Amino acid sequence: MNSKNNLQNSQFDISRFFEQAIQHHQAGQLEQAKKKYQEILDTNPQHADSSHLLGLVEYQYGNYMKAIEHIQQAVLISPKQPVFLNNLGNVLKEMGELDRSVQAYQQALEIAPDDAEIHNNLGVTLKEMGELDRSVQAYQQALEVAPDDAEIHNNLGVTLKEMGELDRSVQAYQQALEINPQYAEAHNNLGNVLKEMDQLDESIHAYQKALKINPQYVEVYNNLGNVLKEMDQLDESIHAYQKAIQIQPDYVEAHINLGVVLREQVRLKESIQAHQQAIQIQPDYDEAHINLAITFLLQGQLTAGWKEFEWRRSRKRDFKRPLWDGTPLNGKSILIYAEQGFGDTIQFVRYIDLLPDANTIIIVFCQPELKTLFKSMDRIDTLVTKGEDIPNSDVHVPLLSLPYMFNTTLNTIPARIPYLYPNPKADSVFHLDGSHDLKIGIVWAGRPTHADDNNRSIDLKWFKCLLDIRNCEFFSLQVGERREDIKQHGHHRTIKDLGKQFTDFHHTALAILQLDLVISVDTAVAHLAGALGKEVWTLLPFVPDWRWMLDRSDSPWYPSMTLFRQQETGGDWSPVFERLRLALTRYSQS
Repeated sequence: MNSKNNLQNSQFDISRFFEQAIQHHQAGQLEQAKKKYQEILDTNPQHADSSHLLGLVEYQYGNYMKAIEHIQQAVLISPKQPVFLNNLGNVLKEMGELDRSVQAYQQALEIAPDDAEIHNNLGVTLKEMGELDRSVQAYQQALEVAPDDAEIHNNLGVTLKEMGELDRSVQAYQQALEINPQYAEAHNNLGNVLKEMDQLDESIHAYQKALKINPQYVEVYNNLGNVLKEMDQLDESIHAYQKAIQIQPDYVEAHINLGVVLREQVRLKESIQAHQQAIQIQPDYDEAHINLAITFLLQGQLTAGWKEFEWRRSRKRDFKRPLWDGTPLNGKSILIYAEQGFGDTIQFVRYIDLLPDANTIIIVFCQPELKTLFKSMDRIDTLVTKGEDIPNSDVHVPLLSLPYMFNTTLNTIPARIPYLYPNPKADSVFHLDGSHDLKIGIVWAGRPTHADDNNRSIDLKWFKCLLDIRNCEFFSLQVGERREDIKQHGHHRTIKDLGKQFTDFHHTALAILQLDLVISVDTAVAHLAGALGKEVWTLLPFVPDWRWMLDRSDSPWYPSMTLFRQQETGGDWSPVFERLRLALTRYSQS
C-alpha cells in the first residue's frame, strides 16, 4: 500500500513540477525551468517531455550539442512524437548539420504528413542546401495543408527568387500580403525582387510599405538606399543608409554602402571614414577593405590602396601551392593567374616583365580570348586557359597582386609601351584600305554584366556628331550584341563594322595597329590600344573606375592615352562630345 502511495505521490510531484517548469519556460525564466526539468528527470529519466523541453532550453542558451543530446533522448523514449523530431531538425539546422536536419524532418513527416510547419521547416533547410526544386516542393506541400499561411508563401517567394523565377516569386509575395497586409518582411522581399526586375519605383513603394509597418526595420533602409543609388538619387540614398546606421550603429553593410555613395559624390574623405568605420566594426570583412582600397586608389594613394586591395584574395581560388611573397625566385616556377576582367588582365600583364631572375619559369593562366595575344610576351614560358591542365609550380600569385608586390607608386608605374606585340602571321589578317583619311576606331559599350556598365557604356547616338568631320573614316571595334546598334542607328554606311571578324583580342589588336586613333569608353579595347602604344581617347563618367583617378586628362598607365571626362554627375555626355568634336577636328587638320 505504501509503495502504491509513493508512486502516486511521485507522479503528482512530477506533474506539479512539470507545470511549474513550463510556466518558468514560458516566462523566459530559463534557469528555473532548466532546474525543474532536471529535477523531474532525476526522479523519472523516462519523462520524454521534460527531456525534450530541457533540450529546447539548452538550444535557447546556444548549447546545441546538449540540446541534441536531450531531444534525441526524448525521441528514444517516445519515437512517435513529430514535435520532438521537428525540433531536433531545427537544432541540427542551426548547427549547420543540414543533411541530418532534413532526415529529422522527413522522419517527423512520416508520422505527421499533414503538418505544415514541418514541411515549411524542411523547405527552409533544403533552400540552404541549394536543393531549390525540392525546397519549392516542400513549400507547396505545406500550402496544400495550410493555404492561408503567409509565412510559407513568403518563404516560397524567397526560394523562387533564388531560382531566377522572378514573376512567380512576386506572385508568392503578393499572396502572402493578401493574407497578411501587415507582413513587413514580405513587403521587403517583394521590394528586393522588384529591384532585380528593374522595377525600381515599385520596389521603393514596397520598401516604404514595410517601413510604414515597422519604422525600425533597419534592413529595409539599407535596401531602399541601394535602389535610390541605382536611380542616381544619391542624397536620398545617403539619407536611407544614415537612417539604418542611426537605428543600428554596427550595421556594417550600411556603412560600406554609405561609403560607396559618398565616393560617387567625390566626398572621398567621408567615404574613407565610412569604410574605416565598417572595418572597426568587423575587422575581417573583405568587402569593407576592398571598397576602402578603391577609394584610396581613386585618389592616387597607391601604396595604401594596394595594401587594402589584397583583401580580395580571400575570395580567390586556392591553387594548393604557396603564395609568392616577393622574395627572389632563383629559378623556381611561378603561376600568375588572371582574376578579373579582360581590361584588368591587359593592364597588369605588363608586370610579368618585371619579375626578377631570367631563369624563372613563368606560367600564366588567362582568359581564352587573350591567349593568342599573350603569346607575343617572351617572358611567359607556358600559357594556359580555362579547361586546360595547369602545370605544377613552386608558388603562385594573382595578377592584380603584382603592383603590391612591386610597391608601385604613381612615380614607379611600369609604362614601357608597347608591351604587347601581336603577330600578323598568326592569323589570316584583314587589311584596311590604303586611303589617306584618318582611320578611327570606336567602341561605345562594354560587357553588359559589368557592375558599372550603366555608367561606362553609352548610346552610339553620341558619336553621330563626329561622323561628318572631314578626312576621317570610322571603324567599329565593338563586339557582342551592341554591334547591332550600327544598323539600328542607320550608320552602316559611315561606320565599317570590323568587330564581326573578331574572335579574340589578337584580332582586335591587329585591327588597332592599322588605325590612327581609337576612341573608346572604358573597356578592354581602351586598355589594349594603350598597351599597343596606339593613340587612344578614353571616355569616362564623372566618377570613373579607380585606375583612371580624378582631375587629370592623362593616364600614367598609358602614355598614349587622353582622358575625356564628364564634368558633373547626371550622365550627360553632351559636353564630353563637344570637346571631343573640337579635338578630333583639330587632330584631322593636323
